[in-house]
Amino acid sequence: MNEGRRIAGRYRLLEAVGRGGMGIVWRAHDEVLDRTVAVKEVLNRAVTDEEREEFNRRTIREARAAGRLSHSSVVVVHDVIEEDGRPWIVMQFVQARSLGSVLLEDGPLPPRRVAAIGLQVLGALRAAHAAGILHRDVKPENVLLRPDGSAVLTDFGIATMPDETGFTSTGMVSGTPAFLPPERLNGRPATRESDLWSLGATIYTAVEGRPPFERDSAIATMAAVIHTEPDPPRHAGPLTPVIEGLLVKEPARRMAAGTAERLLKAAAGADDAGARSGPGAHARARSGSSTGIGARSGQATGNGAAPPPGATSVLAPERRAARRGPRAHRRAASPARVAVAGLLCAVLATGGWYGYRRLGGDTATGSASGPVASATAPTVPSPAASAAGPGTAPEGWTTHVDPLGFSVALPKGWSAFDRQATRVSFHDSSRSGYLLVDLTKWTAADPVEALTDVEVTARKKGLLPGYKRIRLGPVREGGTPAAEWEFTYTPSYGRVRVLDHAFRLPDGRFAALYWQTTDRTWTTTMSYFRVFLTTFMSNE
Repeated sequence: MNEGRRIAGRYRLLEAVGRGGMGIVWRAHDEVLDRTVAVKEVLNRAVTDEEREEFNRRTIREARAAGRLSHSSVVVVHDVIEEDGRPWIVMQFVQARSLGSVLLEDGPLPPRRVAAIGLQVLGALRAAHAAGILHRDVKPENVLLRPDGSAVLTDFGIATMPDETGFTSTGMVSGTPAFLPPERLNGRPATRESDLWSLGATIYTAVEGRPPFERDSAIATMAAVIHTEPDPPRHAGPLTPVIEGLLVKEPARRMAAGTAERLLKAAAGADDAGARSGPGAHARARSGSSTGIGARSGQATGNGAAPPPGATSVLAPERRAARRGPRAHRRAASPARVAVAGLLCAVLATGGWYGYRRLGGDTATGSASGPVASATAPTVPSPAASAAGPGTAPEGWTTHVDPLGFSVALPKGWSAFDRQATRVSFHDSSRSGYLLVDLTKWTAADPVEALTDVEVTARKKGLLPGYKRIRLGPVREGGTPAAEWEFTYTPSYGRVRVLDHAFRLPDGRFAALYWQTTDRTWTTTMSYFRVFLTTFMSNE
């Protein structure tokens, strides 16, 4: 633990206020100038001494470049230090919530408010670009909102000079997939236009509640960024033209900063009454968050536990790989371009999409930490303590008979939102949690071994940011060998808790019921999973 430690003989570390793939952010006291500062302890995962030295040189160079910036919407870099073989970046301490945290806890924002935030972030980018500096990681996590409503852009720690490519010396890409523009994912250098694309994705996320190309895995997200168009925004109103202009895939045709500024100014003054109408207006954002510099650890615990429409468990590809072998996993990834596949592990190593880890997420198990969020259990009838008998739906629930050859009781309003050859997922419109029924054949006959394979493969691929195992072991279910794996992790939409129950069906098939919800609503929603489990029956 570094708490209480003095860095460079003057910066005393007081408490960790954010954690992520790139480092730990500390609230610290500058004993020379008697002021509170934020100190970023940059994590260095280089293997060789040569790689470590190059990483440190690059980080210090980029932090010093960021220190040249002077703009009201840019977090100030005060000092850069190398100590214990790694860089430490001393920054202005900003008492603020990240935009990601706001979206997660309060839901999408009105277009006028988003336009005002976008204007300030754009101003910060234009100042950086004028100084020859690119940001390379614009996303809601890196936009901090002060209590007075002003916005500042932080984490220029991976900023780059224009003549550098988007790759590090080891072939890694800095940034997060859902907010990386297509040219970066195709291996081209970052440009000013790249930052503008990321700004467009951030604006879309702020007003819609989800990133424009969000998918259930990093590789699928990257493929979508390159190959597909985003879903038309439903709640953007006057922001629609600027979103569409900034998300143009070809940089040469992308909207210029000056045009974007004019459109954002117009949108900031527009009447947004009714712009957020519709069934999804108050849905919880599923886009992940960061506590940001100066926010307290644990304040950004996620509310939205379910992935976006069309998504399945983050472990779905790894479940297939663990149960069918590496050959099948390569086939599953084949639709994506080779460039995307080659970058997957590198991007995950830098924090996954959206840092797709929360910097301030407490990884303690058992109960949630921090103040109680406004998240609630799914708005469905509470099931009775037990159903009338095996396979019988409780009052207010219905029995769903699925084409995959099983039946299960579902709460009122729940339906399938993703279906594949051997898996189907269910949730309700609030997306407070979701159930995945997976009938993929395991490679291991023992359920404990099968779940262990999934855990090892998923962690090796970096698909469980902030992972904390609670338990993984055998259970008995009606005399049939079974296993349960319970854990927490922090995907794009905030920290969640998972119970993966694997067992064999009477007809010999393999099955797993995967239940995911927020850490904070875990206790109140576990009764739903028990009903799913007790009413699940094979129809083969």
